[in-house]
Amino acid sequence: MSNQKQFRASKSRITKQQEEYNLLTNHILEYINSIDEDKDAETLWLGFREKGNKMSNTTFNNRLKKLVDTGLIEKTSIRYNKNFYRALKK
Repeated sequence: MSNQKQFRASKSRITKQQEEYNLLTNHILEYINSIDEDKDAETLWLGFREKGNKMSNTTFNNRLKKLVDTGLIEKTSIRYNKNFYRALKK
């Protein structure tokens, strides 16, 4: 896919910064897909960092929210202000 030109809906070329953003988001999705159990956001973030990925907790949570909004990750509320996340299996 690196040889293919990527375009957005407006048919403008995706910038290098956008490619890096998408790549890191894909790494988060792959990491969550590799886990068999539901985990809270902080546990996911710590595990993601242990794999050698450097990202702030806030950035991780923002991207996690985008993955939930797009329907790739499921968010389950267990208790007040306690949410667990898991990948949706296709």
